[in-house]
Amino acid sequence: MPHDDAHLLRISLDQRCIVRLLDEMALSTEEDDTPNHGLVSEHFAYRVEGAAFARTQSDAWKVACGQVVHYRFVTGWACLDVLTAATPSFAVVPKTSD
Repeated sequence: MPHDDAHLLRISLDQRCIVRLLDEMALSTEEDDTPNHGLVSEHFAYRVEGAAFARTQSDAWKVACGQVVHYRFVTGWACLDVLTAATPSFAVVPKTSD
Protein backbone atom coordinates (compact mmCIF):
# COMPACT_ATOMS: atom_id res chain seq x y z
CA MET A 1 0.00 0.00 0.00
CA PRO A 2 1.51 3.41 -0.92
CA HIS A 3 2.20 6.00 1.76
CA ASP A 4 -0.79 8.26 2.42
CA ASP A 5 -0.43 11.34 4.67
CA ALA A 6 -4.19 12.02 4.55
CA HIS A 7 -5.24 8.80 6.32
CA LEU A 8 -4.40 6.79 9.43
CA LEU A 9 -4.89 3.16 10.39
CA ARG A 10 -7.15 2.82 13.46
CA ILE A 11 -6.94 -0.35 15.54
CA SER A 12 -9.89 -0.84 17.90
CA LEU A 13 -10.37 -3.28 20.76
CA ASP A 14 -13.77 -3.47 22.47
CA GLN A 15 -12.57 -5.10 25.70
CA ARG A 16 -9.99 -4.46 28.43
CA CYS A 17 -6.37 -4.79 27.41
CA ILE A 18 -2.81 -4.48 28.67
CA VAL A 19 -0.56 -2.54 26.29
CA ARG A 20 3.22 -2.20 26.07
CA LEU A 21 4.91 0.17 23.64
CA LEU A 22 8.58 -0.30 22.80
CA ASP A 23 9.88 2.65 20.84
CA GLU A 24 13.22 1.09 19.92
CA MET A 25 12.95 -2.35 18.39
CA ALA A 26 16.65 -3.04 18.87
CA LEU A 27 16.39 -2.57 22.66
CA SER A 28 14.84 -5.37 24.66
CA THR A 29 13.34 -4.84 28.12
CA GLU A 30 13.43 -8.54 28.95
CA GLU A 31 15.13 -11.79 28.16
CA ASP A 32 12.59 -12.64 25.48
CA ASP A 33 12.41 -16.28 24.54
CA THR A 34 9.50 -15.71 22.14
CA PRO A 35 9.76 -18.04 19.17
CA ASN A 36 10.57 -16.19 15.93
CA HIS A 37 9.18 -18.81 13.54
CA GLY A 38 6.17 -17.62 11.62
CA LEU A 39 7.15 -13.93 11.62
CA VAL A 40 7.04 -12.49 8.11
CA SER A 41 9.15 -9.48 7.17
CA GLU A 42 7.38 -6.30 6.03
CA HIS A 43 4.14 -7.29 7.83
CA PHE A 44 2.38 -5.33 10.56
CA ALA A 45 0.12 -7.46 12.77
CA TYR A 46 0.87 -10.79 14.46
CA ARG A 47 -0.72 -13.14 16.95
CA VAL A 48 2.04 -14.24 19.33
CA GLU A 49 2.13 -17.34 21.53
CA GLY A 50 4.57 -18.16 24.32
CA ALA A 51 6.12 -14.70 24.80
CA ALA A 52 7.47 -13.59 28.17
CA PHE A 53 5.29 -10.45 28.03
CA ALA A 54 2.09 -12.50 28.10
CA ARG A 55 3.35 -15.11 30.59
CA THR A 56 4.39 -12.52 33.19
CA GLN A 57 1.10 -10.61 33.41
CA SER A 58 -1.30 -10.96 36.32
CA ASP A 59 -3.00 -14.36 36.46
CA ALA A 60 -5.97 -12.73 38.22
CA TRP A 61 -6.38 -10.28 35.31
CA LYS A 62 -6.21 -13.13 32.80
CA VAL A 63 -8.89 -15.10 34.68
CA ALA A 64 -11.13 -12.02 34.96
CA CYS A 65 -10.83 -11.27 31.24
CA GLY A 66 -11.26 -14.79 29.94
CA GLN A 67 -9.21 -16.19 27.07
CA VAL A 68 -6.66 -13.46 26.36
CA VAL A 69 -4.55 -13.34 23.21
CA HIS A 70 -1.20 -11.60 22.67
CA TYR A 71 -1.09 -9.41 19.55
CA ARG A 72 2.00 -7.60 18.28
CA PHE A 73 1.82 -4.62 15.93
CA VAL A 74 5.15 -3.60 14.39
CA THR A 75 5.92 -0.32 12.66
CA GLY A 76 9.26 0.81 11.26
CA TRP A 77 10.37 2.15 14.63
CA ALA A 78 8.11 0.73 17.33
CA CYS A 79 6.41 -2.38 18.64
CA LEU A 80 3.00 -2.41 20.33
CA ASP A 81 2.23 -5.54 22.36
CA VAL A 82 -1.41 -6.02 23.40
CA LEU A 83 -3.03 -8.63 25.64
CA THR A 84 -6.80 -8.79 25.25
CA ALA A 85 -9.77 -11.10 24.88
CA ALA A 86 -11.03 -8.87 22.06
CA THR A 87 -10.48 -9.39 18.36
CA PRO A 88 -8.81 -6.29 16.88
CA SER A 89 -10.65 -4.42 14.16
CA PHE A 90 -8.88 -2.24 11.61
CA ALA A 91 -10.12 0.82 9.71
CA VAL A 92 -8.48 3.39 7.47
CA VAL A 93 -9.72 6.79 8.66
CA PRO A 94 -9.13 10.36 7.48
CA LYS A 95 -6.42 12.20 9.37
CA THR A 96 -7.84 15.18 11.26
CA SER A 97 -5.80 18.30 11.86
CA ASP A 98 -4.97 19.16 15.45
